[in-house]
Amino acid sequence: MFIAQTVHDFGRIEAKRGPVKHTFVVRNDGEAPLELLRVACANRLVTTQWPKTPIGAGQTARIEVTYNPAGQSGDFNTLLEVLSNASTEATALVIKGNVRPDPNAPKAAAAEFSPDQWTFDFGKIKEEDGFAMHVFRIKNTGTAPLNISHVQSSCGCTEPEWTRTPIPAGSTGDVVITYDPTDRPGPFRKNVTVYSDAKGSRHKLTITGEVIPAQHDQKITYPDTIGHIGAQQHRFDFYLLREREIASQEVWIQNLSESDMRLSFTHLPTYIHVEAPTMLSPQKPERMKVTVDAKAIHGKGRIIGHFVWKSQKASGGEAVTREIPVAVNVVDDFSTLSQADKDAGPALKLSATVIDFTQKKGATKQQLTLTNAGRSPLTFYSLTCDAPWLKIAGNKKKTLRPSESMTLTLTLKHKERTDQAGADLYVVCNDPQGPVRIVRIKTE
Repeated sequence: MFIAQTVHDFGRIEAKRGPVKHTFVVRNDGEAPLELLRVACANRLVTTQWPKTPIGAGQTARIEVTYNPAGQSGDFNTLLEVLSNASTEATALVIKGNVRPDPNAPKAAAAEFSPDQWTFDFGKIKEEDGFAMHVFRIKNTGTAPLNISHVQSSCGCTEPEWTRTPIPAGSTGDVVITYDPTDRPGPFRKNVTVYSDAKGSRHKLTITGEVIPAQHDQKITYPDTIGHIGAQQHRFDFYLLREREIASQEVWIQNLSESDMRLSFTHLPTYIHVEAPTMLSPQKPERMKVTVDAKAIHGKGRIIGHFVWKSQKASGGEAVTREIPVAVNVVDDFSTLSQADKDAGPALKLSATVIDFTQKKGATKQQLTLTNAGRSPLTFYSLTCDAPWLKIAGNKKKTLRPSESMTLTLTLKHKERTDQAGADLYVVCNDPQGPVRIVRIKTE
């Protein structure tokens, strides 16, 4: 199957003029008849028509796409997936443009995001008191139900929870932010981004405060040491990052020696930026910030990059280096989809979220079934495990049609295990209500 033009830009269109149409031309470059099984789109404003009869070798056919701009305004960018019997299985088409609203049209019902406050200051909190929690009260001051699809924190120290049912117009829901002060002395300012179908789609809430450190030894404060420098962690994991999104994580580092230490970072991928002092004074805590820019990442799925940490005494001597991994799960940006669009999309169902190899002594193989329980094709961007001792085999498919399943066999490779810890299997897909899924691999 060959489609010369897979992206069409309608440009500026007037909402009052009604639906606009575009035709994509499909050519069968193969030797066998080509069947277009389905042209799927989660956007309810888009309708499609395509030939239901086979397309002969060398022949062409048309896919008619209609977009209805009524009641809309601003930019739109919509993905369609063409399913066929071709070897590529699914082909992506895109229509986009900008809608100029009809000034005489009645205003469509819309939700509005109105928090009781945009920033909350915890003040001074003691590390030994443990987790600090605040509830942001979110009132829907609009005229349509408010659906919060996701809340993204800026680092692993902040854990969000939120009202997952629609918030009726005039009613109130919650966004609960929990901050972990463990091993994080000093002032902090953390943001969480709330994604919803309200006007603006993204809204930022902020917590601030200062952690009064507990008195404990350096090994607890800095569980990892690279040369003479203690670090809170030696790995960075960005659980969910949308296309074109930028996110950062900060950790404390400290020169544990009695001499000045030089610190530098090399072999940085283009999408990773690291900030930290180049000279560390003895016993002084400093901040290290790792930023990931999804715009510079080509593709979606779980991506693991590395940079090299290099430290040595300012007076000279042997340098200590270590490779620092940075894992990122890059997903589609579903923030502009309505709840109806999400309900019409794909939905991943897992046969298990924990694979337990300890239930049967000596077991080395287990099975995991993935099913598309949604209404649109489910596309897998990656299905991986960071641990090299877990083998994933089976009929791996890039796309599952609605109600279709695939079963994978997970095998423990004991000879490659260097410790007894478990691992996580990551599934990154285009399910708008759960684009990143984790299956825990339990071995002890």
